[in-house]
Amino acid sequence: MKFSLTVVSALFALKSTLAVNQLTIKGSKFFDSVTGQQFYFKGIDYQPEKGAPEGDLDPLADSTGCTRDAAVFKDLGVNSIRVYQTDYSRNHDACMKTFNDAGIYVLIDIPTPKYSIDRSNPSWNTELLNMYKLKVDAFINYQNLAGFIIGNEVANDVPTTASAAFVKAALRDIKTYIRSKKKNIPVGYVDNDDLDIRLSLIAYFNCGSDPMAQADFYGVNTYRWCGANATFKSSGYDQMAEPFKNYSVPSIVTEYGCNVVQPRSLGEMGSIYGPDLQDIMSGGFLYQYSQEDNNYGIVDVSYGKSAVTKLDDYAVFKKNMAAANPKGTTMNSYNPSLKTSSCPSVSSTWMSSSTLPPPPSESVCSCMVKSLSCVVGSSYSTDDTGMVNALSNSASTICGLTSCADVTADSKNGTYGPYSYCSSTQRLQWIINKNYLNQNKNSSACKITGAPLNVVSPSQSNINSCPNSSSSSVTDAPTAPSGTKPGGSSNSGGSSSSDGSSSQSGTTGSAQSLILNHTAAFILVLLCSFSLF
Repeated sequence: MKFSLTVVSALFALKSTLAVNQLTIKGSKFFDSVTGQQFYFKGIDYQPEKGAPEGDLDPLADSTGCTRDAAVFKDLGVNSIRVYQTDYSRNHDACMKTFNDAGIYVLIDIPTPKYSIDRSNPSWNTELLNMYKLKVDAFINYQNLAGFIIGNEVANDVPTTASAAFVKAALRDIKTYIRSKKKNIPVGYVDNDDLDIRLSLIAYFNCGSDPMAQADFYGVNTYRWCGANATFKSSGYDQMAEPFKNYSVPSIVTEYGCNVVQPRSLGEMGSIYGPDLQDIMSGGFLYQYSQEDNNYGIVDVSYGKSAVTKLDDYAVFKKNMAAANPKGTTMNSYNPSLKTSSCPSVSSTWMSSSTLPPPPSESVCSCMVKSLSCVVGSSYSTDDTGMVNALSNSASTICGLTSCADVTADSKNGTYGPYSYCSSTQRLQWIINKNYLNQNKNSSACKITGAPLNVVSPSQSNINSCPNSSSSSVTDAPTAPSGTKPGGSSNSGGSSSSDGSSSQSGTTGSAQSLILNHTAAFILVLLCSFSLF
Protein backbone atom coordinates (compact mmCIF):
# COMPACT_ATOMS: atom_id res chain seq x y z
CA MET A 1 0.00 0.00 0.00
CA LYS A 2 1.43 3.38 -0.99
CA PHE A 3 1.56 6.19 1.56
CA SER A 4 -0.77 9.05 0.64
CA LEU A 5 0.84 12.26 -0.62
CA THR A 6 -2.18 14.09 0.80
CA VAL A 7 -1.13 12.95 4.26
CA VAL A 8 2.40 14.18 3.55
CA SER A 9 1.13 17.64 2.65
CA ALA A 10 -1.19 17.83 5.63
CA LEU A 11 1.49 16.82 8.07
CA PHE A 12 4.00 19.33 6.81
CA ALA A 13 1.45 22.12 7.00
CA LEU A 14 1.85 21.70 10.76
CA LYS A 15 5.64 21.70 10.78
CA SER A 16 6.06 25.12 12.36
CA THR A 17 4.35 23.90 15.53
CA LEU A 18 6.36 20.69 15.87
CA ALA A 19 9.97 21.91 16.08
CA VAL A 20 11.64 20.34 19.09
CA ASN A 21 13.26 21.69 22.23
CA GLN A 22 16.65 20.39 23.28
CA LEU A 23 16.66 17.46 25.67
CA THR A 24 18.43 17.46 29.01
CA ILE A 25 19.27 14.75 31.53
CA LYS A 26 18.58 14.80 35.25
CA GLY A 27 19.35 11.66 37.19
CA SER A 28 18.10 8.64 35.29
CA LYS A 29 15.62 10.48 33.08
CA PHE A 30 15.48 12.66 29.97
CA PHE A 31 13.49 15.90 30.06
CA ASP A 32 12.36 18.54 27.62
CA SER A 33 14.64 21.46 28.56
CA VAL A 34 11.87 24.02 28.00
CA THR A 35 8.69 22.39 29.27
CA GLY A 36 10.36 20.32 31.98
CA GLN A 37 8.29 17.27 31.05
CA GLN A 38 9.90 13.84 31.12
CA PHE A 39 10.79 12.59 27.64
CA TYR A 40 10.41 9.03 26.38
CA PHE A 41 11.93 7.87 23.10
CA LYS A 42 9.12 6.57 20.90
CA GLY A 43 11.69 5.66 18.33
CA ILE A 44 12.63 3.51 15.39
CA ASP A 45 16.05 2.48 14.09
CA TYR A 46 16.66 4.16 10.75
CA GLN A 47 19.17 2.98 8.15
CA PRO A 48 17.56 2.65 4.69
CA GLU A 49 20.03 0.92 2.38
CA LYS A 50 18.10 -0.25 -0.66
CA GLY A 51 19.05 1.69 -3.77
CA ALA A 52 21.78 3.72 -2.05
CA PRO A 53 24.85 4.48 -4.20
CA GLU A 54 27.64 2.00 -3.55
CA GLY A 55 29.59 2.94 -0.46
CA ASP A 56 27.02 5.56 0.59
CA LEU A 57 24.93 4.57 3.59
CA ASP A 58 24.06 8.00 4.93
CA PRO A 59 20.26 8.35 5.06
CA LEU A 60 20.59 11.86 6.48
CA ALA A 61 22.07 12.99 3.16
CA ASP A 62 19.00 11.82 1.20
CA SER A 63 16.68 14.83 1.41
CA THR A 64 13.99 13.13 -0.68
CA GLY A 65 14.02 10.14 1.62
CA CYS A 66 13.93 12.30 4.74
CA THR A 67 10.90 14.25 3.51
CA ARG A 68 9.20 10.97 2.64
CA ASP A 69 9.98 9.34 5.98
CA ALA A 70 9.26 12.30 8.26
CA ALA A 71 5.64 12.11 7.16
CA VAL A 72 5.57 8.37 7.83
CA PHE A 73 7.05 8.90 11.29
CA LYS A 74 4.28 11.34 12.15
CA ASP A 75 1.68 8.85 10.97
CA LEU A 76 3.27 6.22 13.21
CA GLY A 77 3.55 8.50 16.24
CA VAL A 78 7.35 8.25 16.25
CA ASN A 79 9.28 11.08 17.93
CA SER A 80 12.86 9.87 17.42
CA ILE A 81 15.16 7.86 15.19
CA ARG A 82 18.51 6.19 15.72
CA VAL A 83 20.89 6.40 12.76
CA TYR A 84 23.80 3.95 12.64
CA GLN A 85 25.89 5.18 9.70
CA THR A 86 26.49 8.73 8.54
CA ASP A 87 29.23 10.49 6.60
CA TYR A 88 30.69 13.57 8.30
CA SER A 89 31.62 15.11 4.93
CA ARG A 90 28.03 15.21 3.63
CA ASN A 91 25.58 18.06 4.20
CA HIS A 92 22.82 17.09 6.63
CA ASP A 93 21.05 20.44 6.97
CA ALA A 94 18.01 19.55 4.86
CA CYS A 95 17.30 16.23 6.58
CA MET A 96 17.93 17.46 10.10
CA LYS A 97 15.65 20.45 9.50
CA THR A 98 12.96 18.23 7.99
CA PHE A 99 13.03 15.99 11.05
CA ASN A 100 13.23 18.92 13.45
CA ASP A 101 10.18 20.52 11.84
CA ALA A 102 8.37 17.19 12.14
CA GLY A 103 9.20 16.88 15.85
CA ILE A 104 11.76 14.10 15.40
CA TYR A 105 14.88 13.77 17.55
CA VAL A 106 17.96 12.04 16.10
CA LEU A 107 20.35 9.75 17.98
CA ILE A 108 23.65 9.37 16.10
CA ASP A 109 26.13 6.49 16.28
CA ILE A 110 29.63 7.94 15.95
CA PRO A 111 31.53 4.86 14.65
CA THR A 112 31.22 3.34 11.18
CA PRO A 113 32.52 -0.02 9.94
CA LYS A 114 35.64 1.72 8.64
CA TYR A 115 36.29 3.75 11.75
CA SER A 116 35.49 1.90 14.95
CA ILE A 117 37.17 0.09 17.81
CA ASP A 118 37.80 -3.50 16.73
CA ARG A 119 36.46 -5.75 19.47
CA SER A 120 39.02 -8.51 18.83
CA ASN A 121 42.04 -6.23 18.45
CA PRO A 122 41.10 -2.97 20.19
CA SER A 123 42.91 0.34 20.00
CA TRP A 124 42.02 3.93 20.80
CA ASN A 125 44.37 5.94 18.63
CA THR A 126 44.98 9.27 16.94
CA GLU A 127 43.23 8.21 13.73
CA LEU A 128 40.02 7.22 15.49
CA LEU A 129 39.99 10.29 17.72
CA ASN A 130 40.28 12.52 14.68
CA MET A 131 37.48 10.75 12.79
CA TYR A 132 35.17 10.71 15.82
CA LYS A 133 35.67 14.46 16.31
CA LEU A 134 34.81 15.06 12.66
CA LYS A 135 31.54 13.16 13.18
CA VAL A 136 30.75 15.20 16.29
CA ASP A 137 31.39 18.46 14.45
CA ALA A 138 29.04 17.39 11.66
CA PHE A 139 26.03 17.11 13.99
CA ILE A 140 26.67 18.99 17.22
CA ASN A 141 24.84 22.18 16.30
CA TYR A 142 21.50 20.65 15.32
CA GLN A 143 18.66 21.47 17.70
CA ASN A 144 17.11 18.00 17.43
CA LEU A 145 20.28 16.03 18.13
CA ALA A 146 19.34 13.78 21.05
CA GLY A 147 22.83 12.42 21.66
CA PHE A 148 25.75 10.37 20.37
CA ILE A 149 26.49 6.67 20.77
CA ILE A 150 30.21 5.98 21.27
CA GLY A 151 30.00 2.24 20.68
CA ASN A 152 27.47 -0.41 19.68
CA GLU A 153 27.97 -3.96 20.97
CA VAL A 154 31.76 -3.63 20.91
CA ALA A 155 32.36 -6.11 23.74
CA ASN A 156 29.79 -8.79 22.91
CA ASP A 157 31.14 -11.82 24.80
CA VAL A 158 33.73 -12.69 27.45
CA PRO A 159 36.77 -12.89 25.12
CA THR A 160 36.13 -9.36 23.81
CA THR A 161 35.72 -7.60 27.17
CA ALA A 162 39.27 -6.23 26.90
CA SER A 163 37.88 -3.78 24.34
CA ALA A 164 35.70 -2.01 26.93
CA ALA A 165 38.59 0.06 28.32
CA PHE A 166 39.32 1.48 24.87
CA VAL A 167 35.66 2.36 24.28
CA LYS A 168 35.50 4.02 27.68
CA ALA A 169 38.62 6.04 26.83
CA ALA A 170 36.90 7.12 23.61
CA LEU A 171 33.84 8.10 25.65
CA ARG A 172 36.00 10.21 27.98
CA ASP A 173 37.80 12.00 25.16
CA ILE A 174 34.73 12.68 23.02
CA LYS A 175 32.82 14.03 26.03
CA THR A 176 35.83 16.25 26.76
CA TYR A 177 35.83 17.46 23.16
CA ILE A 178 32.10 18.22 23.22
CA ARG A 179 32.40 20.15 26.50
CA SER A 180 35.28 22.17 25.04
CA LYS A 181 32.83 23.41 22.42
CA LYS A 182 30.49 24.66 25.17
CA LYS A 183 27.94 21.95 24.41
CA ASN A 184 26.34 19.41 26.70
CA ILE A 185 25.24 16.74 24.22
CA PRO A 186 24.98 13.35 25.98
CA VAL A 187 27.18 10.44 24.89
CA GLY A 188 26.18 6.87 25.65
CA TYR A 189 27.08 3.23 25.08
CA VAL A 190 24.94 0.34 23.79
CA ASP A 191 25.34 -3.37 24.62
CA ASN A 192 23.98 -6.58 23.08
CA ASP A 193 22.27 -7.90 26.24
CA ASP A 194 24.79 -10.74 26.55
CA LEU A 195 23.95 -12.65 29.73
CA ASP A 196 27.59 -13.42 30.57
CA ILE A 197 28.93 -9.86 30.54
CA ARG A 198 25.98 -7.43 30.64
CA LEU A 199 26.13 -6.73 34.39
CA SER A 200 29.84 -5.95 34.20
CA LEU A 201 29.34 -3.73 31.15
CA ILE A 202 26.48 -1.81 32.75
CA ALA A 203 28.58 -1.19 35.85
CA TYR A 204 31.79 -0.41 33.94
CA PHE A 205 30.33 2.44 31.90
CA ASN A 206 28.88 3.97 35.07
CA CYS A 207 31.84 3.62 37.44
CA GLY A 208 34.97 5.51 38.40
CA SER A 209 35.83 8.91 39.83
CA ASP A 210 35.98 10.73 36.48
CA PRO A 211 32.49 11.77 35.32
CA MET A 212 33.84 12.33 31.81
CA ALA A 213 34.56 8.60 31.60
CA GLN A 214 31.00 7.66 32.56
CA ALA A 215 28.29 7.16 29.96
CA ASP A 216 25.57 9.82 29.99
CA PHE A 217 23.02 7.15 29.06
CA TYR A 218 23.06 3.40 28.47
CA GLY A 219 21.34 1.47 25.69
CA VAL A 220 20.36 -2.18 25.40
CA ASN A 221 19.77 -4.03 22.13
CA THR A 222 17.50 -6.83 23.29
CA TYR A 223 15.49 -9.47 21.45
CA ARG A 224 14.28 -11.48 24.44
CA TRP A 225 10.58 -10.87 23.85
CA CYS A 226 9.45 -13.22 21.07
CA GLY A 227 5.90 -14.09 20.06
CA ALA A 228 2.41 -13.10 21.15
CA ASN A 229 2.47 -15.36 24.23
CA ALA A 230 5.54 -13.77 25.81
CA THR A 231 5.14 -11.72 28.99
CA PHE A 232 7.26 -9.28 30.95
CA LYS A 233 8.52 -12.12 33.14
CA SER A 234 8.54 -15.06 30.73
CA SER A 235 10.53 -13.05 28.18
CA GLY A 236 13.16 -12.12 30.74
CA TYR A 237 12.44 -8.41 30.37
CA ASP A 238 12.16 -8.16 34.15
CA GLN A 239 15.75 -9.39 34.46
CA MET A 240 16.88 -7.17 31.60
CA ALA A 241 15.59 -4.11 33.45
CA GLU A 242 16.70 -5.09 36.95
CA PRO A 243 20.20 -3.47 36.83
CA PHE A 244 18.66 -0.13 35.84
CA LYS A 245 16.27 0.27 38.77
CA ASN A 246 18.80 2.38 40.67
CA TYR A 247 21.09 3.31 37.79
CA SER A 248 22.34 6.88 37.95
CA VAL A 249 21.83 7.73 34.25
CA PRO A 250 19.00 7.06 31.77
CA SER A 251 18.65 3.66 30.11
CA ILE A 252 17.02 3.03 26.72
CA VAL A 253 15.95 -0.05 24.78
CA THR A 254 17.94 0.91 21.69
CA GLU A 255 16.81 -2.11 19.66
CA TYR A 256 13.81 -4.40 20.16
CA GLY A 257 11.51 -6.46 17.96
CA CYS A 258 12.30 -10.18 17.75
CA ASN A 259 11.22 -11.50 14.33
CA VAL A 260 11.46 -15.23 15.00
CA VAL A 261 7.66 -15.33 15.09
CA GLN A 262 5.99 -13.37 12.28
CA PRO A 263 4.09 -11.19 11.93
CA ARG A 264 5.49 -9.57 15.04
CA SER A 265 3.11 -8.76 17.88
CA LEU A 266 5.54 -6.29 19.53
CA GLY A 267 3.97 -6.91 22.91
CA GLU A 268 7.08 -5.55 24.64
CA MET A 269 5.92 -2.05 23.76
CA GLY A 270 3.24 -2.36 26.43
CA SER A 271 5.97 -2.89 29.01
CA ILE A 272 8.45 -0.35 27.62
CA TYR A 273 5.84 2.43 27.72
CA GLY A 274 3.70 1.12 30.56
CA PRO A 275 3.89 0.50 34.31
CA ASP A 276 6.56 -2.21 33.99
CA LEU A 277 9.30 0.12 32.73
CA GLN A 278 8.06 3.72 32.61
CA ASP A 279 9.81 4.53 35.90
CA ILE A 280 12.99 2.64 34.98
CA MET A 281 13.75 3.22 31.30
CA SER A 282 13.34 6.10 28.85
CA GLY A 283 11.54 4.37 26.00
CA GLY A 284 12.99 2.55 23.06
CA PHE A 285 13.61 2.10 19.34
CA LEU A 286 12.01 -0.58 17.20
CA TYR A 287 14.43 -2.42 14.93
CA GLN A 288 13.90 -1.34 12.20
CA TYR A 289 12.24 1.07 9.75
CA SER A 290 13.19 -0.14 6.28
CA GLN A 291 13.01 -3.67 4.93
CA GLU A 292 16.52 -5.01 4.32
CA ASP A 293 18.00 -8.48 3.89
CA ASN A 294 17.50 -9.34 7.57
CA ASN A 295 13.69 -8.98 7.31
CA TYR A 296 13.03 -6.57 10.18
CA GLY A 297 11.50 -3.67 8.24
CA ILE A 298 8.01 -2.23 8.55
CA VAL A 299 8.15 -0.38 5.19
CA ASP A 300 9.79 -0.86 1.82
CA VAL A 301 11.59 2.27 0.55
CA SER A 302 14.42 3.08 -1.85
CA TYR A 303 17.11 5.74 -1.68
CA GLY A 304 16.09 8.97 -3.38
CA LYS A 305 12.54 7.77 -4.08
CA SER A 306 9.29 9.09 -2.59
CA ALA A 307 7.27 5.87 -2.66
CA VAL A 308 6.55 4.01 0.59
CA THR A 309 5.07 0.52 0.77
CA LYS A 310 3.73 -0.51 4.17
CA LEU A 311 4.54 -4.05 5.30
CA ASP A 312 2.73 -6.35 7.74
CA ASP A 313 4.36 -4.97 10.90
CA TYR A 314 3.46 -1.36 10.08
CA ALA A 315 -0.09 -1.51 11.41
CA VAL A 316 0.98 -3.47 14.50
CA PHE A 317 3.65 -0.94 15.40
CA LYS A 318 1.33 2.00 14.75
CA LYS A 319 -1.42 0.52 16.91
CA ASN A 320 0.95 -0.22 19.78
CA MET A 321 2.54 3.21 19.53
CA ALA A 322 -0.87 4.88 19.69
CA ALA A 323 -1.46 3.05 22.97
CA ALA A 324 1.93 4.08 24.37
CA ASN A 325 1.25 6.69 27.04
CA PRO A 326 3.92 6.45 29.74
CA LYS A 327 3.23 8.35 32.94
CA GLY A 328 6.32 10.43 33.57
CA THR A 329 7.28 13.16 35.99
CA THR A 330 8.52 16.74 35.73
CA MET A 331 12.06 17.98 36.11
CA ASN A 332 11.18 20.24 39.05
CA SER A 333 9.45 17.50 41.03
CA TYR A 334 12.14 14.88 40.35
CA ASN A 335 15.01 14.99 42.85
CA PRO A 336 16.94 11.71 42.67
CA SER A 337 19.67 10.53 45.03
CA LEU A 338 21.38 7.95 42.85
CA LYS A 339 24.94 6.67 43.10
CA THR A 340 27.33 5.54 40.39
CA SER A 341 28.34 1.89 40.16
CA SER A 342 31.39 0.10 41.52
CA CYS A 343 33.84 -0.95 38.83
CA PRO A 344 33.92 -4.69 38.07
CA SER A 345 37.11 -6.46 39.11
CA VAL A 346 39.37 -7.97 36.47
CA SER A 347 38.71 -11.70 36.30
CA SER A 348 38.48 -14.63 33.90
CA THR A 349 35.18 -13.21 32.64
CA TRP A 350 36.05 -9.48 32.67
CA MET A 351 39.30 -8.27 31.13
CA SER A 352 39.21 -4.47 31.28
CA SER A 353 40.93 -2.60 34.08
CA SER A 354 39.46 0.62 35.46
CA THR A 355 42.74 2.24 34.37
CA LEU A 356 42.05 3.61 30.90
CA PRO A 357 44.28 4.29 27.88
CA PRO A 358 45.63 7.86 27.80
CA PRO A 359 44.22 10.49 25.44
CA PRO A 360 45.81 10.10 21.98
CA SER A 361 48.13 12.94 20.99
CA GLU A 362 49.20 13.47 17.39
CA SER A 363 51.92 15.90 18.50
CA VAL A 364 53.50 13.19 20.66
CA CYS A 365 53.36 10.66 17.83
CA SER A 366 54.77 13.09 15.28
CA CYS A 367 57.61 13.99 17.63
CA MET A 368 58.35 10.30 18.21
CA VAL A 369 58.62 9.63 14.47
CA LYS A 370 60.90 12.65 14.03
CA SER A 371 63.29 11.11 16.58
CA LEU A 372 63.72 7.89 14.55
CA SER A 373 66.71 7.06 12.36
CA CYS A 374 65.17 4.15 10.44
CA VAL A 375 61.81 5.03 8.86
CA VAL A 376 59.59 3.91 6.00
CA GLY A 377 60.26 5.46 2.62
CA SER A 378 57.87 7.72 0.72
CA SER A 379 56.74 4.80 -1.46
CA TYR A 380 55.39 2.86 1.54
CA SER A 381 51.62 2.43 1.36
CA THR A 382 49.27 0.87 3.88
CA ASP A 383 47.18 -0.24 0.91
CA ASP A 384 50.02 -2.45 -0.32
CA THR A 385 49.54 -5.87 1.28
CA GLY A 386 53.08 -7.00 0.50
CA MET A 387 54.68 -3.98 2.13
CA VAL A 388 52.46 -4.20 5.19
CA ASN A 389 53.12 -7.91 5.67
CA ALA A 390 56.87 -7.51 5.23
CA LEU A 391 57.06 -4.74 7.82
CA SER A 392 54.65 -6.33 10.30
CA ASN A 393 56.29 -9.76 10.13
CA SER A 394 59.66 -8.22 10.93
CA ALA A 395 58.13 -6.18 13.75
CA SER A 396 56.53 -9.30 15.20
CA THR A 397 59.88 -11.09 15.19
CA ILE A 398 61.62 -8.13 16.83
CA CYS A 399 59.02 -7.93 19.61
CA GLY A 400 59.62 -11.59 20.34
CA LEU A 401 63.24 -10.74 21.13
CA THR A 402 63.00 -7.35 22.84
CA SER A 403 60.44 -5.32 24.74
CA CYS A 404 57.93 -3.37 22.67
CA ALA A 405 56.07 -2.09 25.73
CA ASP A 406 56.31 1.54 24.59
CA VAL A 407 53.97 0.87 21.67
CA THR A 408 51.66 -1.76 23.16
CA ALA A 409 48.53 -1.59 25.31
CA ASP A 410 47.24 -4.07 27.88
CA SER A 411 43.79 -3.12 29.14
CA LYS A 412 43.57 -6.15 31.44
CA ASN A 413 46.55 -4.94 33.48
CA GLY A 414 45.90 -1.27 32.78
CA THR A 415 49.33 -0.63 31.25
CA TYR A 416 49.72 1.51 28.15
CA GLY A 417 52.93 2.44 26.40
CA PRO A 418 53.57 6.15 25.78
CA TYR A 419 53.14 5.59 22.02
CA SER A 420 50.48 2.87 22.15
CA TYR A 421 47.87 5.27 20.76
CA CYS A 422 49.91 6.26 17.69
CA SER A 423 48.96 5.04 14.23
CA SER A 424 49.88 1.50 13.26
CA THR A 425 52.51 2.73 10.79
CA GLN A 426 54.07 4.99 13.41
CA ARG A 427 54.26 2.13 15.90
CA LEU A 428 55.78 -0.22 13.35
CA GLN A 429 58.48 2.34 12.60
CA TRP A 430 59.27 2.63 16.31
CA ILE A 431 59.81 -1.15 16.46
CA ILE A 432 62.00 -1.30 13.35
CA ASN A 433 64.02 1.67 14.61
CA LYS A 434 64.57 0.02 18.00
CA ASN A 435 66.05 -3.01 16.28
CA TYR A 436 68.24 -0.70 14.18
CA LEU A 437 69.58 0.96 17.34
CA ASN A 438 70.03 -2.40 19.08
CA GLN A 439 72.15 -3.49 16.10
CA ASN A 440 74.43 -0.46 16.60
CA LYS A 441 72.92 1.25 13.56
CA ASN A 442 74.12 -1.46 11.22
CA SER A 443 72.74 -0.51 7.81
CA SER A 444 71.50 -4.05 7.22
CA ALA A 445 69.14 -3.65 10.20
CA CYS A 446 67.29 -0.95 8.26
CA LYS A 447 66.60 -3.18 5.29
CA ILE A 448 63.55 -5.42 4.92
CA THR A 449 62.77 -7.21 1.70
CA GLY A 450 59.48 -5.93 0.36
CA ALA A 451 59.28 -2.81 2.54
CA PRO A 452 60.98 0.49 1.65
CA LEU A 453 63.09 1.77 4.56
CA ASN A 454 65.46 4.70 4.76
CA VAL A 455 68.19 5.74 7.19
CA VAL A 456 67.69 9.43 8.01
CA SER A 457 69.06 12.05 10.35
CA PRO A 458 66.43 12.61 13.06
CA SER A 459 65.02 16.12 13.21
CA GLN A 460 64.14 15.49 16.86
CA SER A 461 67.37 14.81 18.71
CA ASN A 462 65.95 13.12 21.81
CA ILE A 463 62.72 11.16 22.02
CA ASN A 464 62.59 11.81 25.77
CA SER A 465 62.08 15.51 25.10
CA CYS A 466 58.85 14.84 23.22
CA PRO A 467 55.72 16.12 25.01
CA ASN A 468 53.62 13.83 27.15
CA SER A 469 50.04 12.93 26.33
CA SER A 470 47.43 15.22 27.87
CA SER A 471 43.74 15.90 27.52
CA SER A 472 44.59 19.19 25.79
CA SER A 473 45.29 17.22 22.61
CA VAL A 474 41.70 15.96 22.67
CA THR A 475 40.30 19.44 22.19
CA ASP A 476 42.38 20.23 19.09
CA ALA A 477 40.39 20.74 15.89
CA PRO A 478 40.20 17.59 13.72
CA THR A 479 41.62 17.37 10.22
CA ALA A 480 39.81 15.70 7.34
CA PRO A 481 42.07 13.00 5.85
CA SER A 482 43.08 13.57 2.26
CA GLY A 483 42.33 11.05 -0.46
CA THR A 484 40.00 8.89 1.64
CA LYS A 485 36.30 8.20 1.59
CA PRO A 486 35.17 9.13 5.10
CA GLY A 487 31.76 7.49 5.12
CA GLY A 488 30.44 4.02 5.70
CA SER A 489 30.87 0.77 3.86
CA SER A 490 28.73 -0.68 1.12
CA ASN A 491 28.15 -3.64 3.40
CA SER A 492 25.33 -3.67 5.91
CA GLY A 493 26.40 -1.94 9.07
CA GLY A 494 29.58 -3.87 9.73
CA SER A 495 29.20 -7.11 11.62
CA SER A 496 25.81 -8.61 12.30
CA SER A 497 24.67 -9.68 15.73
CA SER A 498 22.90 -12.98 16.19
CA ASP A 499 19.50 -11.36 15.80
CA GLY A 500 20.44 -9.87 12.45
CA SER A 501 20.66 -6.30 13.67
CA SER A 502 23.15 -3.81 12.32
CA SER A 503 26.32 -3.48 14.38
CA GLN A 504 28.80 -0.94 13.12
CA SER A 505 31.05 -0.90 16.15
CA GLY A 506 33.36 -3.71 17.08
CA THR A 507 33.89 -4.75 13.48
CA THR A 508 36.33 -7.49 12.72
CA GLY A 509 38.15 -8.12 9.45
CA SER A 510 40.50 -5.66 7.81
CA ALA A 511 38.42 -5.30 4.66
CA GLN A 512 36.10 -2.98 6.57
CA SER A 513 38.50 -1.65 9.16
CA LEU A 514 40.64 1.36 8.36
CA ILE A 515 41.50 1.64 12.02
CA LEU A 516 44.54 -0.49 11.39
CA ASN A 517 44.50 -0.16 7.62
CA HIS A 518 46.25 -3.49 7.45
CA THR A 519 45.48 -6.90 6.08
CA ALA A 520 43.94 -9.80 7.93
CA ALA A 521 47.24 -11.62 7.64
CA PHE A 522 48.98 -8.81 9.50
CA ILE A 523 46.41 -8.91 12.29
CA LEU A 524 46.74 -12.68 12.58
CA VAL A 525 50.52 -12.49 12.88
CA LEU A 526 50.28 -9.97 15.70
CA LEU A 527 47.56 -11.83 17.56
CA CYS A 528 49.53 -15.06 17.41
CA SER A 529 52.78 -13.54 18.61
CA PHE A 530 52.54 -10.20 20.37
CA SER A 531 49.60 -7.87 20.73
CA LEU A 532 50.68 -4.55 19.26
CA PHE A 533 47.49 -3.20 17.85
